[in-house]
Amino acid sequence: MSEVKINAALVSGLTAAALGLPMGNEGKNFTPPAVTSPWAAWFNLPSSTDVASNGSGGMDETLGVFQVDLNYPLNDGTANALAAVQKLRDYFYAGRRLVYQGQCVKVERVTRNNLRPVGGWQQINVSIYYSAHTVRPEV
Repeated sequence: MSEVKINAALVSGLTAAALGLPMGNEGKNFTPPAVTSPWAAWFNLPSSTDVASNGSGGMDETLGVFQVDLNYPLNDGTANALAAVQKLRDYFYAGRRLVYQGQCVKVERVTRNNLRPVGGWQQINVSIYYSAHTVRPEV
């Protein structure tokens, strides 16, 4: 269940970052609030799982991006959106280890794109790059 634990470690980190925004969770229905209120949504985008050591009981390394979409009302300026970006950067600093039920996830780096209009909102996407080592099951 390493996929589940990796995801849970990242989501727990997002909760701990305390953005204070309504949150759309990946795989669940979500109705954004009125266009005058900000909100966020997250998506886990695993990119690869590669062999780190051979054999039964060996290690695999999973790399991915945990993306947080920050949505603010149009014409709200940049201050509120950038403050939320900074909260994420402050929590998910490079080298931070997130642990859920023994599964460790290491934050590699955090990037963001530009603030732009998307679907009636101003949106910034924050990408949290991560790696996690998991033990391959014995057969």
